[in-house]
Amino acid sequence: MFERIKNFFRKGGAKIGMVQSLNKITDHPKIAVTQEEYVRIEENKQIYRSIFDDVEYLNSEGDIVERPYHSLNVSKVISKKLAKLVFNEGCTIEVEKETDNDFLQNVFTHNKFRKNFGEQLEAGYAIGGLVLRPYVDTGSNQIKISYCQADSFFPLQSNTNDVSEAAIVTVTRETEGKKEVYYTLLEFHEWRKNEYWIRNELYRSERKDEVGIEVSLNSLKKYENLEAEVHMKNFSRPLFIYIKLAGKNNINLNSPLSLGIIDNSKRQIKDINDKYDQFMWEIEEAKRKIIASDHFFKVRFDEKGRPIKRFDTKTSVFQKFKTDEPFIDEFVPSLRAKEFIESINFILRTIELQTGFSAGTFSFDGHSVKTATEIISENSETFSTRSDNVLIVGEAIKELVTTIFELAAAYKIHPMPRDIKPIIDFDDGVFESQDSKLKYYGKATTFKLMPKIEAIQRMFGVSEETAKDWVNLIRQEELEMDPANVDEDELYGDRE
Repeated sequence: MFERIKNFFRKGGAKIGMVQSLNKITDHPKIAVTQEEYVRIEENKQIYRSIFDDVEYLNSEGDIVERPYHSLNVSKVISKKLAKLVFNEGCTIEVEKETDNDFLQNVFTHNKFRKNFGEQLEAGYAIGGLVLRPYVDTGSNQIKISYCQADSFFPLQSNTNDVSEAAIVTVTRETEGKKEVYYTLLEFHEWRKNEYWIRNELYRSERKDEVGIEVSLNSLKKYENLEAEVHMKNFSRPLFIYIKLAGKNNINLNSPLSLGIIDNSKRQIKDINDKYDQFMWEIEEAKRKIIASDHFFKVRFDEKGRPIKRFDTKTSVFQKFKTDEPFIDEFVPSLRAKEFIESINFILRTIELQTGFSAGTFSFDGHSVKTATEIISENSETFSTRSDNVLIVGEAIKELVTTIFELAAAYKIHPMPRDIKPIIDFDDGVFESQDSKLKYYGKATTFKLMPKIEAIQRMFGVSEETAKDWVNLIRQEELEMDPANVDEDELYGDRE
């Protein structure tokens, strides 16, 4: 009751400017990104979710009716393909010291990181970026990893290399009496004189499309223990990691936000969806058509006054025309399958070009299919696109590892290592077989062009310390196999 009274006075204060009120999040004075960027991101989200309006058409009675729109979810297919190429279950993430590595693997395991990150990366590529936000669950005293999509991430300041300050938005819907009320938490991550601060602001609105007026954090039970400001000590970087799609945002050159993978091919996405919709509708309509004079479409009524119709008017199977004499005939339309398939394949090739994939990635020309070896030898677009994004994701994971250990040290869960050296090995098996890699590094060490320790690290993705141990073990095995070092009594037994 007391909170309701305070909210009433806040509404009055908002009207005269004493209390902060926001229509859109981008209206906040600290937000450095325009609303147009989030309109673009919302469009990407709708396309990724494959949400389209129904199609209107004329039925046999000449009435305008609706039918579902058929779409090819190309955004889903492309973003899933890229996410799988960049990150999959074969990727290993380790640190050198065993105790530190055990802690890190435990964090990844209970967060199901490999599964969840791959799925979230797919959505991030489709919409326009992905944010990882590690935090400490005080109940279990464990580090959790939450994910935030681009429509909930609002940069404050950035440079050409990274986003250093941002607001992360969380919307909660509550029922108060008979009304739906929306609470929006803005979590500001800021640097003040090289010190890291997190500030929390809560807004309340009775409209879904409005942020509303600022209220106290204890207005919502889930935030009653949340502090308005927290000074985070001994942090070298923000508590969020923003992963972008490789390439410049050419739609807004000054924006720190990433493009979605289909941002430069939205026109072609619409074209291919329209062609597919027309094709599927033509398949549905490629059945016997009946042409009849308007005599057959006249409605009669039964003794109770109910209309009696000769034809089902919910479809466009029946076509009528005006004649003096009754007339009825039928025909079967031909299906233009070849023309539609060729059109769809042509548009797919254009989309491949615009999204950084090699020709034939999402289509089959009926003559050849490129193998993984051909992709490497041709320096294909797909391999180049993957390499660019692997570089970005690799750096992001290193930042995540650093943040996990700094967070663990701040909450006294695990001591901070002196020197963190994350070792990340992406699974290159999608492009290069293990046999070919083994031959390559084998020749490099044989011709003394690469140290064995370096070759082992690159081949198996292990740390330098582990590689040194392997080399020592190999040398021991070689010495044991050398006849000059074998004890004859041990080898042949007591001959007496």
